[in-house]
Order: sequence, then C-alpha cells, then structure tokens
Amino acid sequence: MLLFVALILSCATPTRPTGGPPDKEGPKIEKTVPETGTINYTDQKFEFHFSEFVNRSTFEKELSIEPDLGIEYEVNWKRKRATVEFKEAFPDSTTIILTVGANTTDMKNNKMGAPIQLAISTGDDIDDGRVYGQIKNAEDGKARAGQKVLLYRSPVDLNNAATYIAETDTGGVFNFGYLREGTYKAIMVDDRNINRTWDRGREKALPFNIEFLELEKGATDTLDVAYWVDADTTRPELQGVGLLSTNRLRLRFSEEVRFTPSTNIQVLDTLGQTYTTAFPLYIPQDEAYIAFAYARNNLNADEVYNIQVEGIMDLSGNEAIADLDPFMGSNQADTVRQDIITFNGENGLYPNQPLVIEYTKPITDPMVTDSTVIVEGEVDFKNWPNVSVLDNKLTIPPQENWIEAVDYKFLVWNPGTQRRQLISVDIWDVVDFGSVELNIESADSSESFRVLLFDETNLVDVDTSTTSTLSLDNLPPISYTLVVFADQNENGIWDAGSVDPFIKPEPFYIQNSLNVQKGFTSDVSIDFR
Repeated sequence: MLLFVALILSCATPTRPTGGPPDKEGPKIEKTVPETGTINYTDQKFEFHFSEFVNRSTFEKELSIEPDLGIEYEVNWKRKRATVEFKEAFPDSTTIILTVGANTTDMKNNKMGAPIQLAISTGDDIDDGRVYGQIKNAEDGKARAGQKVLLYRSPVDLNNAATYIAETDTGGVFNFGYLREGTYKAIMVDDRNINRTWDRGREKALPFNIEFLELEKGATDTLDVAYWVDADTTRPELQGVGLLSTNRLRLRFSEEVRFTPSTNIQVLDTLGQTYTTAFPLYIPQDEAYIAFAYARNNLNADEVYNIQVEGIMDLSGNEAIADLDPFMGSNQADTVRQDIITFNGENGLYPNQPLVIEYTKPITDPMVTDSTVIVEGEVDFKNWPNVSVLDNKLTIPPQENWIEAVDYKFLVWNPGTQRRQLISVDIWDVVDFGSVELNIESADSSESFRVLLFDETNLVDVDTSTTSTLSLDNLPPISYTLVVFADQNENGIWDAGSVDPFIKPEPFYIQNSLNVQKGFTSDVSIDFR
C-alpha cells in the first residue's frame, strides 16, 4: 500500500516536458478582472491572468500605477494569476491605470516585449486622451527599446515623481493612454532606480522637440520622433603593451578603437626621445580593443622603452591616450605567419581607385610583387606596371583607369599558404552609379543643414550642406547611412538639447540602410516643420 501511494504521488509531480523546440515566447496576459475600460468601479482589487507561470519579482518590479495617488497595495499570487489589492478606496471620478511593463518575464526569462495597460474609472466617464511617440538612437537610427518616458501634468515640477510613466517597445514606440485633457510635459530619462523621478546629477535626461503639449478632451497627439544620444566623451586608454617579438607590438586599449589616416605611433627611449616609429598593422574584428603595430627598428631586450600614440580613435571619435610604465624590449624573432588580412575593394572600386591589400606583417618576400597576376577580361598580366609595396600593404593601381565593362581578377601571392590567393572585386562603371535626391522642408527656408552620407567600408564619405534640396550623384549601388541636422550653434556636432532649462534639440534625421540602385535616383523627403 505504501508503495502504491508513493507511485501515485510521484506521478502527480509536475515536470517540464522534454523535447520539442525551445521556448522563446514571452508570457501573455489572457484576461484582466475587471476589463479595461470599466467605469463606476468601486472595488480595490485587480487580477491579471497570464498564459504561463511568470517570474513574480519581474511583475512586481514592472508594475506601475498612474496617477500616483500614494495608496499602498499588495500583490498576491495563485499559480498564473496575480491579484493587486489596494488598501484604500480610490477617489471619485478618477481614471486609474495599471501598467505591466515589457520586461516582465516567464520562468525562462522570455520578456513580454510590450507593456500592457488596464484602465478603469471610478466615475461615469473614463479619460480617453492619448499621447504617443517614438525614440531612436541618434548613433545608428535604430529603435531604442526599453527607454523610460516621464509625463508630467501641469503644474509641472521636475523634482517630483512624474504623473505618468511609459516605456518604449521593441519598435521604440511609447504610448500614454487614458489621459485627461490638459497641459503636459514629457522628458526621456535614464530612470535607473525606477522612482519615476529625474535624479539630477545621477541620471541622464533629454527633451522632446516641444516643451509643452496641449491635449484636448479625447484627443490624440504625438511627440513625433525623438533621438537619444549616449554622448561618449571618454578617451580610450592604452592599458598595456605586449612585445610579441623584437618588432611586433600588441597594444591593448580600454575600449574598441580604429586606425585613422593620421595614426602615428612613436617608441621613446628612456630620455623621452623618439627611438623609432611603428606603423599600424591591423585591428582584429573580434577583438577591436587590440591593435597590432610594427616597430621599424628592433626593440632590444636589454633596453627600456615607452610609447606615444596619436590618431587612434574610439568609435565616437575620441582620441586615445597613453600613460604607461616603460616596457622591456625583446630578442624574440617574429614567428607570425605572413597572411593576407583584408583589402579595400570588398564593396567595389572606382575606375581610378587602386586595390590595396594588407598583410599581417611587413612585406619582405619579393614573390608578393613578382608573382602577382592581374586578369583583365581573358588576358593575364604577369608584369602589371607600378605595383608597389609599403610596409605591410601591397598596392595595385589601374593603368589610368580600370576598363569599363571588363571583369578583373587579382591573383596575389600569400606567403603563409605559399600560393596565390584569388581576389575578385567589382569595378564600378559610370552606368552603375545612382543618386540620392534630398528635399528638406523647414520653418526657416534660409536655415542650413549639414548632410552626411557614408557606407560601412568608407568607400563613400560625403560631408556637405544645403538649405532645401541637394542631389548626391555618382554613388555606387550599395547601402548607406544618411544623417541630416541643423547645426544651429555652429559647433560642428548635433546637440540633443536640454531639459532644464529647456533647450529644443537641433533638427535631426538619420536613415540607415538607404539603398542606392544602379541607374536610379532615391528620393528622400524630410519635414522639420
């Protein structure tokens, strides 16, 4: 009998099912009690019925009640149902909104993905005004999910908790619903402690394009598209120098960096004088905080050196600094294999642009130039003129211009594999180019706008200005990022404005994945009015 009971109890124990696809879907609220939109509500309890078991702590953290009436409540659970019970009655003729935030998760940390609201009224009518908008990242134009927006109803006191709070969904969209008519002010805030308040000095806040919004009864209004910028003014620091051989330097920085045309690396002696220079080799894609360089003179094992860098930038354009203790030289021979790293024609080459191929270390093997073969159409050239070597770069220029409508292939010697490596690139013909036609509408027809157009490989980098219309021609048919902004204070950068005192953000627009098609004009219309 005891064995029989034990078997029954064992069978009744719930277990997770095995097999099948992994659960990546977040929890859903299947119903609420009462239903949203209920009027003349006199109870003090609200129920949320979920489609699955949820992480209770995330629900309680993500739950917000608006407006903030200062009434305490407690949350009770029964399986998949959460009951929120308030300890005092609500005021008469008041719309109450309970919002369950998008970061509420199930037991496998899958998020709801979008906030859900339950709104009721203790009177005969429920407020039905609405304010919405969208927030994007100014750096890349992508939707900014999870951004907090505080909404204050007049009279506004930014030192107090906001009347309402919203959070952007995965599309960067936020919504304030069930609002009473009146005057409102919204701000974007990095509300880290989730206290519905902008804690000055500790939290960042940015304004929208308008300071106050007048909402009529039952009306819908928009705050349009706003841009958040994480201003990076911190310069990357050179944290360590590794000498992998008597010449090869491994530079480790505090963040991801990039070389620029002005990169200059100097190795100093103990008196602070320049002993030798080092030229940049490459930065690994999977470890972009590491930069490799090569000293032109040997760094001897019995000597002490220091280093000075210029023109090495982080992704925000801040120049790196070096303040390190001296390091010892080395007698270790360079055993790194000589391989091809990259080349500049991945997206294509202009008719007069040379192909530049970069290697892992300085090119000393004459086979690199002697064995280079250029295939022009069906003709092989084994002695292509003006092929040159500088440090770790092999440059193959056209003969005046690459010939239109002719396919080129480059067979380049790779000492690491002891064979030629095939490099195929597209040569852009004039007929391949497209255009971007830009039309800007603004309240001030004389206002000048700065226009930036660039691609991810730096094949095209346009920086110009216009007041209303602009045609960007002779563009290869690839994908671009377009940035347009009014530099009203003429400081050369876009300014996101200020919350207090209120300074309106400078007009700004960004579009990534702007595709230019062969022989066509892409029209872009921007309305800043």
